[in-house]
Amino acid sequence: MNKVYITGSSIISALGNNKNDSVKKIQEINDNNYSEYLVNNFEELKYYRIKKNFVSKEEKFYSILKEVALKAIEDAKLSKEEAEDLHIFLGSTSMSISIEEEQHLKYKNGDSTEEIKNIGYGEIGHFVENLINSKYNTTIIQTACTSSANAICYANDLIKSKKIKRALVLGFEFFNETTYRGFQSLMLLSQTGEYKPFDINSDGLILGEACSAVILESQKKEANNFEILSTNNSFDNYSVTSSNPNGEVTLSCMEEALNKANLTIDKITCLKAHATGSENSNLSEAIAIDKLFKKYNKKTDVVILKPYIGHTLGACGTNEIVLLCESIKNNFLPKTINFYDKYNDIDFSPLQETRKIDKATILFHYIGFGGSNTSIILSNES
Repeated sequence: MNKVYITGSSIISALGNNKNDSVKKIQEINDNNYSEYLVNNFEELKYYRIKKNFVSKEEKFYSILKEVALKAIEDAKLSKEEAEDLHIFLGSTSMSISIEEEQHLKYKNGDSTEEIKNIGYGEIGHFVENLINSKYNTTIIQTACTSSANAICYANDLIKSKKIKRALVLGFEFFNETTYRGFQSLMLLSQTGEYKPFDINSDGLILGEACSAVILESQKKEANNFEILSTNNSFDNYSVTSSNPNGEVTLSCMEEALNKANLTIDKITCLKAHATGSENSNLSEAIAIDKLFKKYNKKTDVVILKPYIGHTLGACGTNEIVLLCESIKNNFLPKTINFYDKYNDIDFSPLQETRKIDKATILFHYIGFGGSNTSIILSNES
């Protein structure tokens, strides 16, 4: 079996238009200036936006996708031939709905004779294939908020089993009315406009847009490249839009990832929680993590990133991996901002002070509508 490493990455989000700016911004944000950061992000809606201007949603979509993909390839120092050998994996919830909404509006206003631009999402795959002159067809994964995390899992399995040599995994989510109004109709959006993950006073989630990419290869290139030690999936049939309050499926998913990596919780530097901010999901995951710590009588730092970039849905897998791994490479573990009061009977609190660190073994966990749970363990300690 091959080993698998993240040899390159890139991201554009509300934090900034590249990795360096994003990591710098994470270090600057704290509880005192968090409200100011939100004001700079929010316009007419409470939403974490990418700060780039484009003529159209279509231009925005493909320009950012192109920039992120090419920067990740550059970061991995791939030759032209190696880039052409990349297998492409896409993970997103909304895919290109923003473009379809724009096209429908043009049709409705009489500015176009076409009501729908494309049926299905193959066009996105073709765009990336042509961009890097890839030899292979794109794999598209849509499993709600675990989409890009599961894209990493699948690409990892194929590289480990020597079926492919290397992969480009892209996670992306762009603002669209369909998604925003859908979450609004479910009454899951925060009314106060403040993200309070795992806080008993949380009143909902705040959505965000971002695009990120990782390059996966079987050869380590830099001393601080993160290796994928294990991945695991579990599915909860409790509800389409909420998690079982007992947290058992989430717990079993994390436990199995630890077992596959032959690790115990005390060997994990930190646990990156999903922590959407919605009442049911928040409490269910907090219970699962609390059970994990109590079962093994061990704790580790819990890190939450959504207050920095919002809930980026299907893209949060790659987004949060890139941000956390880059933070560690820059010698710090990010604090959780805007957390004050934990749930009753929960014995842990998220990390609230930045911790100096340059090596780590991280358990990432993600949860999606439809009961999807995904755990990924990464390490740059070996």
